[in-house]
Amino acid sequence: MSDAFTDVAKMKKIKEEIKAHEGQVVEMTLENGRKRQKNKFGRLIEVYPSLFIIEYTNDNSLPGEPANTYVESYTYSDILTEKNLIRYLD
Repeated sequence: MSDAFTDVAKMKKIKEEIKAHEGQVVEMTLENGRKRQKNKFGRLIEVYPSLFIIEYTNDNSLPGEPANTYVESYTYSDILTEKNLIRYLD
């Protein structure tokens, strides 16, 4: 029973930490299956009670074309279970 209380406390701390870094550049390390990871750099643009949103810019476009931007959402439980890791760069 105490593990549940510990997880709730950790989740609250994760939410507070992410909220404090809203608007900053972050690096997300995403798990892509067995022992494969992908690192992405983006801006933490919005924080909600159950998830947060990061905006990424795809700079792989041709010269002279505008860069494509897209957003992805993540849950706090992804961070708690260490499925995804977040690192603050600003």
